[in-house]
Amino acid sequence: MTHIEKYLFFCVTILFLIRYIYRKAGEMKIDYYEQVLLDIAHELTGFLINHRIQKQDAEDIIQDVFVRLIQADIMLPPEKLRPWLYRVALSRFYDLYRRQKKYRDILLAQYAQYSEIAPSMTKNELLQQALDKLDDYQKSLILLYYDSRHSIRDIATIYNASDSKIKVDLYRTRQQLRQTIERAQNER
Repeated sequence: MTHIEKYLFFCVTILFLIRYIYRKAGEMKIDYYEQVLLDIAHELTGFLINHRIQKQDAEDIIQDVFVRLIQADIMLPPEKLRPWLYRVALSRFYDLYRRQKKYRDILLAQYAQYSEIAPSMTKNELLQQALDKLDDYQKSLILLYYDSRHSIRDIATIYNASDSKIKVDLYRTRQQLRQTIERAQNER
């Protein structure tokens, strides 16, 4: 399937979802809900692209998210829709990331067998290894706060948690990252 065909399928899927949800909602205006869904779809696509996901993969993830919304057979109000879609998109993003990392590790292991020179670790590689040791929730906190520049309140809304819980979790995650990096540097 060409890129254009995939994009058209993506658009048709979103429109189908909008019409399906409208039929379930009944009283809600379709224009408003349709606009909310389209805005969130564009926002999530940009969010994923900013995290170094290729545009095609980001669109595939968003399409999977909307298909999952249809399969869930729930009608979420607009204020609860964004956090739910973010959680599902982050979950799909991490699934894709783990799969790609697994393939990359296999390729690196094959390459290391034939290479005599082992490259020295840079600070970025140490940070990446430390991030890889975090669980999905901790990674997403770091990415949302530092990389995407979301506020504590926005992150709390996405995870349906209090601001103080997010602050504490961010603090503990930073401490864990710092300790992991220090241990890795001491081992060198």
